Amino acid sequence: MNNLYIEEYTNNLERVLSTSYITKYSTSALEKLISYSSYFQDIEEDAAYFAPLVSDVSLIKTLFPFKKIELLAVPTYKECLWAAEAYLRIQGDTGLTFECIFLYIPIKKMYEYYPIYHEMDFSHIIKEFNRLFKEKSVLAILIERNPYSLKSLAKDYGVSYDMLCSIKQRRRDIKKASAEIVINLAHLLDVRIETLAETSFKIKI
Repeated sequence: MNNLYIEEYTNNLERVLSTSYITKYSTSALEKLISYSSYFQDIEEDAAYFAPLVSDVSLIKTLFPFKKIELLAVPTYKECLWAAEAYLRIQGDTGLTFECIFLYIPIKKMYEYYPIYHEMDFSHIIKEFNRLFKEKSVLAILIERNPYSLKSLAKDYGVSYDMLCSIKQRRRDIKKASAEIVINLAHLLDVRIETLAETSFKIKI
């Protein structure tokens, strides 16, 4: 992430979070919208030296095309403003995808962190994220949240159960697995390849 534009990024993400907050939009659905938005993917990849040229109005219309929202009528919620910058600081520090970050600190959980961390420097919430990230892999979290076991995944894809165990436990780097395995797992577990690989860099197929 280009830190020169952290204020602009924060303002746009705050508008997205506050709009979702006032309309009672599902936070889990919002996480998907953000994760697959070209605007936020550009931020992840730091694709340009200039901030993505998207106005907050345009961004809201893109993410919520079926809702008639007068953005000027949407208040700025302090929890949303803080959460927006917290997510951007974490992403900038780690280089991980927003989808990956949401797996460890979902939006709902980030709002719960607000009373604890909002008066602290953002380095504290980054430290908390890093603690959670070190505890378990993305694959471990996804296995917990999906009706699949490692044995069933290994059987369905004809891969070694021991290999999947070692990836889950981070004893083996998933980026060193075959592209086919990574693509299949990402598709089955409904996440981006970069998220499963715990990196913001595109995997070349």
